[in-house]
Amino acid sequence: MAVGLTASWIASVVQAESAGPDFLVNFSALPPLYYYSHGLEILAVMASGLLAASRGRFRFLGFWQHIAFLVLFLTAAVWAVASYTFEELHSPLIFGATGPFVWFSLIFVLPGTDRRVWSVIDPLIRILSFATAALAVRSVVRIGESQYLVGLATPTVYTVLMMWLGGWTLLSATRLRGWRVAARALPVLVLMMTALFLQIRSWTILALLMGAAFVILRSREHGSVLGAMRTFLVVFLIVLALAGALYNTVLKNAIGGLAERAGDDTRSNQYVAFFSDVPISDLLLGRGPKGTWYWSAFFGDYQSFDNGYIWMLFIGGLPTLISYAAIVLCPAICLLGKNPRGQDAAAVCMVLFWGLAQTGLSTFSNPNAGLPSYVVSLYAGRCYLILAEKAALRAQRRIRRGRLLPSWAPSRQAAH
Repeated sequence: MAVGLTASWIASVVQAESAGPDFLVNFSALPPLYYYSHGLEILAVMASGLLAASRGRFRFLGFWQHIAFLVLFLTAAVWAVASYTFEELHSPLIFGATGPFVWFSLIFVLPGTDRRVWSVIDPLIRILSFATAALAVRSVVRIGESQYLVGLATPTVYTVLMMWLGGWTLLSATRLRGWRVAARALPVLVLMMTALFLQIRSWTILALLMGAAFVILRSREHGSVLGAMRTFLVVFLIVLALAGALYNTVLKNAIGGLAERAGDDTRSNQYVAFFSDVPISDLLLGRGPKGTWYWSAFFGDYQSFDNGYIWMLFIGGLPTLISYAAIVLCPAICLLGKNPRGQDAAAVCMVLFWGLAQTGLSTFSNPNAGLPSYVVSLYAGRCYLILAEKAALRAQRRIRRGRLLPSWAPSRQAAH
């Protein structure tokens, strides 16, 4: 698991740093290290998932999740065989952004159901989040002046990583105090600064929501909304001081540019173009991993879409969307109102944030064979673990109350 996450992070960094003078990632000229790291990450993720499956971790999932895995894997395999040529099936293409391993890698949910592995996962995610924050600051300083970059830019790659790594780093620190809380907030603070610098509305909103989630979780932990607000106020003042210090340098024109873009409608034209080219009937079973739609205003034939749910329908139809939601989102939704605490609550919140991001409230965060999807799968696995532990606790309570006797115990009638 550690190898898979680290290799995936290296692949993301290599991709980000391969950008040209315009700071946009050149997908056609990625260095060999990217492909080696990407291959290693998929190998490690699949191996750890299969190992967890062989150790019976599927038992933590419900009946419908078993069905969802079967449907999702069959759909991905059938679409791959139907879409790719024999040569393509033996090429790196199947490991791409729309290939079957986007869905096969969801088996990485299973290792997350083992509480013991989190002693390794938690510090590793924190290390990667701090390293990403440092690289994000470096990329912003290199660009120098705030601007909105259309496309996947170097700091945008780091913004995406900081959301799904730094979010856990912050939300899992609700029980800490003092300087340790401020340290754990750094990746999210850098996320906020980078989003402002890039004038990206969606990531700015998500960063603010992440801060609000931290206040709510911390107030539940300590039983004091006032204490949580005090912590939030301290962090907010730090943000203001940092923003003031950077205003005349990297954040110059950022606030004004973001304010100008606040009322711009950058989504409607995409929806209109998409549904003008793609009939609803094509979303029932999808167009497959090689399917495209025509976006005349920008790219011509195009495969991506800013709404993750519509994108899943486009690639694999209802079987893919429903199965994915059942596997990744349902365990967190089932835990709403059950008041998990500490790192458990952080895992639930991160999965719910992922579900929110799929509505279009993000860029470059669709399901993929990459680090964001891997860590979200682990968070979902932890949600399954929480549900299983709560179910076991309820069963023990019923046994103690005499509502349910063990199979080896005599019945009440026989006892009389």
